[in-house]
Amino acid sequence: MADSARDATALAATHGIPEPTTLGTQLREILTLAHAFERRLGSHLSVNPTDLAAMEHLIEEGPLTPSDLATRLGISTAASTLVVDRLVSLGHVSRSPHPHDRRKIVVVPSPDSIARAMSELVPVISSVNDVVASLDPEERETIERFLGRVADVYRSAVDAP
Repeated sequence: MADSARDATALAATHGIPEPTTLGTQLREILTLAHAFERRLGSHLSVNPTDLAAMEHLIEEGPLTPSDLATRLGISTAASTLVVDRLVSLGHVSRSPHPHDRRKIVVVPSPDSIARAMSELVPVISSVNDVVASLDPEERETIERFLGRVADVYRSAVDAP
Protein backbone atom coordinates (compact mmCIF):
# COMPACT_ATOMS: atom_id res chain seq x y z
CA MET A 1 0.00 0.00 0.00
CA ALA A 2 1.38 3.42 -0.92
CA ASP A 3 2.19 5.79 1.92
CA SER A 4 -0.48 8.30 0.84
CA ALA A 5 -3.18 5.60 0.77
CA ARG A 6 -2.05 4.34 4.19
CA ASP A 7 -2.11 7.92 5.54
CA ALA A 8 -5.62 8.48 4.16
CA THR A 9 -6.84 5.22 5.72
CA ALA A 10 -5.30 6.14 9.09
CA LEU A 11 -6.80 9.62 8.93
CA ALA A 12 -10.23 8.20 8.11
CA ALA A 13 -10.02 5.70 10.98
CA THR A 14 -8.87 8.37 13.45
CA HIS A 15 -11.72 10.73 12.63
CA GLY A 16 -14.50 8.21 12.06
CA ILE A 17 -14.80 8.97 8.35
CA PRO A 18 -16.97 6.30 6.69
CA GLU A 19 -15.40 4.09 4.04
CA PRO A 20 -15.89 5.83 0.68
CA THR A 21 -18.50 4.46 -1.71
CA THR A 22 -18.10 4.44 -5.47
CA LEU A 23 -20.81 7.10 -5.76
CA GLY A 24 -19.18 9.21 -3.06
CA THR A 25 -15.84 8.96 -4.82
CA GLN A 26 -17.44 9.93 -8.13
CA LEU A 27 -19.19 12.93 -6.54
CA ARG A 28 -15.88 14.08 -5.06
CA GLU A 29 -14.24 13.70 -8.45
CA ILE A 30 -16.98 15.79 -10.09
CA LEU A 31 -16.53 18.50 -7.43
CA THR A 32 -12.76 18.46 -7.94
CA LEU A 33 -13.16 18.69 -11.71
CA ALA A 34 -15.75 21.48 -11.38
CA HIS A 35 -13.27 23.47 -9.25
CA ALA A 36 -10.54 22.82 -11.82
CA PHE A 37 -12.87 23.98 -14.58
CA GLU A 38 -13.66 27.17 -12.62
CA ARG A 39 -9.92 27.82 -12.25
CA ARG A 40 -9.50 27.30 -15.99
CA LEU A 41 -12.39 29.68 -16.73
CA GLY A 42 -10.96 32.25 -14.32
CA SER A 43 -7.59 31.96 -16.04
CA HIS A 44 -9.26 32.32 -19.45
CA LEU A 45 -10.90 35.55 -18.24
CA SER A 46 -7.82 36.66 -16.21
CA VAL A 47 -9.81 36.93 -12.98
CA ASN A 48 -9.47 35.54 -9.46
CA PRO A 49 -12.14 33.24 -7.91
CA THR A 50 -14.08 36.09 -6.25
CA ASP A 51 -14.15 38.12 -9.45
CA LEU A 52 -15.25 35.02 -11.37
CA ALA A 53 -18.08 34.47 -8.88
CA ALA A 54 -19.12 38.10 -9.41
CA MET A 55 -19.11 37.56 -13.17
CA GLU A 56 -21.24 34.43 -12.75
CA HIS A 57 -23.85 36.39 -10.78
CA LEU A 58 -23.87 39.21 -13.33
CA ILE A 59 -24.15 36.84 -16.29
CA GLU A 60 -26.92 34.78 -14.66
CA GLU A 61 -28.90 37.63 -13.11
CA GLY A 62 -28.09 40.67 -15.24
CA PRO A 63 -27.06 44.08 -13.91
CA LEU A 64 -26.72 44.35 -10.12
CA THR A 65 -25.85 47.16 -7.76
CA PRO A 66 -22.48 46.83 -6.03
CA SER A 67 -24.39 46.31 -2.77
CA ASP A 68 -26.44 43.46 -4.27
CA LEU A 69 -23.24 41.95 -5.62
CA ALA A 70 -21.63 42.18 -2.17
CA THR A 71 -24.60 40.33 -0.64
CA ARG A 72 -24.45 37.55 -3.21
CA LEU A 73 -20.69 37.16 -2.80
CA GLY A 74 -20.82 37.33 1.01
CA ILE A 75 -18.33 40.21 1.12
CA SER A 76 -18.43 43.80 2.36
CA THR A 77 -19.55 46.65 0.12
CA ALA A 78 -15.98 48.01 0.27
CA ALA A 79 -14.65 44.69 -1.00
CA SER A 80 -17.37 44.67 -3.67
CA THR A 81 -16.12 48.05 -4.88
CA LEU A 82 -12.64 46.57 -5.30
CA VAL A 83 -14.07 43.61 -7.23
CA VAL A 84 -16.00 45.94 -9.53
CA ASP A 85 -12.93 48.17 -10.01
CA ARG A 86 -10.86 45.14 -11.08
CA LEU A 87 -13.57 43.91 -13.45
CA VAL A 88 -13.97 47.39 -14.97
CA SER A 89 -10.20 47.69 -15.50
CA LEU A 90 -10.22 44.35 -17.34
CA GLY A 91 -13.17 45.38 -19.50
CA HIS A 92 -15.46 42.68 -18.11
CA VAL A 93 -18.07 45.07 -16.73
CA SER A 94 -19.13 48.69 -16.83
CA ARG A 95 -20.92 50.94 -14.38
CA SER A 96 -24.22 52.41 -15.55
CA PRO A 97 -26.87 54.58 -13.90
CA HIS A 98 -29.53 52.58 -12.08
CA PRO A 99 -32.67 52.52 -14.25
CA HIS A 100 -35.01 53.54 -11.38
CA ASP A 101 -32.85 55.24 -8.73
CA ARG A 102 -30.60 58.11 -9.83
CA ARG A 103 -28.52 57.76 -6.65
CA LYS A 104 -27.36 54.25 -7.52
CA ILE A 105 -25.34 52.55 -10.21
CA VAL A 106 -25.55 49.06 -11.59
CA VAL A 107 -22.73 46.83 -12.73
CA VAL A 108 -23.31 45.49 -16.24
CA PRO A 109 -21.37 42.57 -17.76
CA SER A 110 -19.82 43.34 -21.15
CA PRO A 111 -21.16 41.37 -24.12
CA ASP A 112 -17.58 40.41 -25.07
CA SER A 113 -16.90 38.95 -21.61
CA ILE A 114 -20.18 37.06 -21.66
CA ALA A 115 -19.22 35.62 -25.06
CA ARG A 116 -15.74 34.65 -23.79
CA ALA A 117 -17.23 32.89 -20.75
CA MET A 118 -19.89 31.16 -22.83
CA SER A 119 -17.26 29.90 -25.30
CA GLU A 120 -15.88 27.83 -22.41
CA LEU A 121 -19.17 26.99 -20.68
CA VAL A 122 -21.45 26.01 -23.56
CA PRO A 123 -19.45 22.94 -24.70
CA VAL A 124 -19.45 21.54 -21.15
CA ILE A 125 -23.14 22.30 -20.58
CA SER A 126 -24.03 20.78 -23.97
CA SER A 127 -22.02 17.64 -23.26
CA VAL A 128 -23.67 17.17 -19.86
CA ASN A 129 -27.07 17.70 -21.49
CA ASP A 130 -26.16 15.02 -24.06
CA VAL A 131 -25.36 12.59 -21.23
CA VAL A 132 -28.70 13.39 -19.57
CA ALA A 133 -30.55 12.96 -22.87
CA SER A 134 -28.99 9.50 -23.29
CA LEU A 135 -30.66 8.27 -20.08
CA ASP A 136 -34.02 6.59 -20.08
CA PRO A 137 -36.73 8.32 -18.00
CA GLU A 138 -36.41 5.89 -15.07
CA GLU A 139 -32.65 6.40 -14.86
CA ARG A 140 -33.12 10.14 -15.01
CA GLU A 141 -35.73 10.06 -12.21
CA THR A 142 -33.47 7.95 -9.99
CA ILE A 143 -30.47 10.23 -10.56
CA GLU A 144 -32.57 13.38 -10.04
CA ARG A 145 -33.92 11.98 -6.77
CA PHE A 146 -30.41 10.99 -5.62
CA LEU A 147 -28.86 14.36 -6.52
CA GLY A 148 -31.77 16.18 -4.87
CA ARG A 149 -31.17 14.26 -1.64
CA VAL A 150 -27.41 14.92 -1.78
CA ALA A 151 -28.15 18.62 -2.36
CA ASP A 152 -30.45 18.56 0.69
CA VAL A 153 -27.60 17.13 2.81
CA TYR A 154 -25.28 19.96 1.74
CA ARG A 155 -28.04 22.57 2.09
CA SER A 156 -28.61 21.42 5.69
CA ALA A 157 -24.87 21.61 6.41
CA VAL A 158 -24.63 25.12 4.94
CA ASP A 159 -27.72 26.33 6.82
CA ALA A 160 -26.67 24.77 10.15
CA PRO A 161 -25.97 27.28 12.93
